[in-house]
Amino acid sequence: MTREAKRRAGRPALELIESAVHLLRTASAGVLLSYYLGSVPFALGLLYFWADMSGGAFARQHLIEASFTVGLLYLWMKSWHAVFAAKLRAHLTLQPEAPWTIARISRLVLVQTAVQPVGLFVRPIAAQILIPYVWTYCFFQNVGVLGDGTRAGFGDVLREASRQAGLWPRQAHAVLSALFGFGFFVWLDVCVGFGFAPILLKTFFGIETAFTRDLWAMLNTTSFAATVAAAYLCMDPIRKAICVLRCFHGSSMQSGEDLRVELKSLRPPARAALATLLVVAALLSPVAPLRAQDAPPPPPKVESAQLNESLDRVLQRREYAWRLPRGAAAADDAHKGWFTTFFESLWKHLVLRVKQVLRWIMKGIEWLREVFKREPKPDADSARGNINWSSTARWTLLALVAALALILGFLLWRWRKGRPVEVAVAEAAVAVPDLNEEGVTADQLPEDGWLRLARDLMDRGESRLALRAFYLAGLAHLGHRQLINIARYKSNRDYDRELRRRARGNADLLTAFDANLLTFEAAWYGEHDVTPGTLDGFSQNLERIRAC
Repeated sequence: MTREAKRRAGRPALELIESAVHLLRTASAGVLLSYYLGSVPFALGLLYFWADMSGGAFARQHLIEASFTVGLLYLWMKSWHAVFAAKLRAHLTLQPEAPWTIARISRLVLVQTAVQPVGLFVRPIAAQILIPYVWTYCFFQNVGVLGDGTRAGFGDVLREASRQAGLWPRQAHAVLSALFGFGFFVWLDVCVGFGFAPILLKTFFGIETAFTRDLWAMLNTTSFAATVAAAYLCMDPIRKAICVLRCFHGSSMQSGEDLRVELKSLRPPARAALATLLVVAALLSPVAPLRAQDAPPPPPKVESAQLNESLDRVLQRREYAWRLPRGAAAADDAHKGWFTTFFESLWKHLVLRVKQVLRWIMKGIEWLREVFKREPKPDADSARGNINWSSTARWTLLALVAALALILGFLLWRWRKGRPVEVAVAEAAVAVPDLNEEGVTADQLPEDGWLRLARDLMDRGESRLALRAFYLAGLAHLGHRQLINIARYKSNRDYDRELRRRARGNADLLTAFDANLLTFEAAWYGEHDVTPGTLDGFSQNLERIRAC
């Protein structure tokens, strides 16, 4: 296979999936949090919409605003997916993440809002083989990766996403096929867990549910949608990570960014450890006992009309309307058009939300008044020798809250102040691999770096380590020529078999590599002495490898 053919084929599918999983495992918790912050609300909203529309008595009345809400949640999810991809790419390239300005967020939301809803209609059409489905899928996923707000032009994002969607079609088909098969078994695992959860709850905790009374109740569309949503939340981060890697390798073909990442990976990242102890003290305010002379207040009088109105308002809630006939619920709005119904419903929901926020504010104000209200002064005889524990508890709680706010503000200031220093230290640090460690791989230094290290070790008289540096230089050279793929899990014999498969017509190269392999294993694992003659012969074979 020629080098141009290898470039078109791309990395093997399983190796790309393994790199994506490794990228997710090494990413911080905040990266995955950004993904689930967008996906979980949409999944829950879609499941509620599904259940409400399939069995709700008042589903017809709020169909329009419910659909509008699900659409907004979809755009919310896609915007956070772009944030997740941007954070993952910054972790991959070992660079600080670009600042999230108002302009960048606006561009991100604009691109995702304009492009991603189109995929809901184009991808089903592409699945009917009218349009290549894999290219369509990769295009919309690339928009989620490239449309993170860092590119100023809308057309630039679409052109780059389209160009990279056409790269390595065989790799894309193989990756999607493997993920589809793996996702099917993940969905089966979710179904098994969903089916056994009620039985385990009843067996170990004695919790009786509707599913333990009738197992066939699980067989409904809502349960099926819940299992599919859970499997999607498990598998989709891997798909997003694969798209990030494909876009990274696609752009590196022109920019050489992967070489800069390899050079940066040689420097150990600066890690600052920050230990924060948050102490939350919950003080129960003592309840003042009732005085003997104070009679309990009479119960409030409730008017019958007010009681009937409250009952009607409660019975109109959704949780009490599941088994009502839909015809009775939709009869009142049959004469109204969808436009009038939509805006009436939006106004009604807006008024309810404003009233709810006002109620929360009033409750907070009342709570503060109760906490800090003045206690009546006790008599001189009863106050002698007593301590006002209620007032002491309130002021102690206020002092703790103020101290906690000051500590959090100080930590935030230190974090903001220390960020540029941390980046500068990370850029200035230089690491040299320790050849005594077994986990050293040939991709940690370029070929010239290994050769310089080998000569330095020879000058210091460390012949055994110099021999290993020469051997890693040979592996780095073969990896640069794409005759082998360097990986931590591969052994020397794996490299030998891979080289024989890819360079089977180059007998001189195979002979020189085998000779160096036998010499290295005899010296490194067999404890044979490494003499200057051994190093000279090893260097000559290395020159033959480089010349082939």
